[in-house]
Amino acid sequence: MRVALLFILIAVTAGCETYTVEYRKRPEYYANWGGEVPDRVVREDGTVVLYNADPDEGDPGGPVGPRRSPWIEKEDGSIEIDARTPEEMLAVMLQCLQSKRWDVMWDQVLAEQTRLAYDSQAEGRDAFKIEMERKRVNMARTLNRMIAGLGTHEVIMDSAGPNALRIRLWPQTVREAKLKIKEIILVEENFGIRLAAVK
Repeated sequence: MRVALLFILIAVTAGCETYTVEYRKRPEYYANWGGEVPDRVVREDGTVVLYNADPDEGDPGGPVGPRRSPWIEKEDGSIEIDARTPEEMLAVMLQCLQSKRWDVMWDQVLAEQTRLAYDSQAEGRDAFKIEMERKRVNMARTLNRMIAGLGTHEVIMDSAGPNALRIRLWPQTVREAKLKIKEIILVEENFGIRLAAVK
């Protein structure tokens, strides 16, 4: 009897493996991409990421109350951006890229210093639109990776000067994903977060 019990204990213990599980709320912008989005992803390091199947379910450890969207569409069709955190600004930028809302990006996402730099050129706003069309896919790839990696070692946030935050991806992530855009600089301006630079 003892030998059988010992054998069962060894067999059960040998089958156990330690791994990390991350529970995440599926971001709202996933619905805009269309297609299948998996509920379970296993990263290269063995970490299992489980996304809520029900988008209304929310994060079990998150705050209770209504979800706030930084992208506010008014009855007249105009858009108001109220991004209060870097995470919200990343989502807003991605939504602008998806919908090609260069007007919203120019008026409400860009930092004043960045708009002034474009305005100092002959084309100004048109130069910005041309650059966004050219960088759109690469920016979206980087933003997707940043948003998915928030709260993990893949995304590094550090100071880029007074009232400025640098958000960058881990160098190995940039290499493996072959990303052309590596970092984004956000600044605090007019009681909100604004985009200063993309590198």
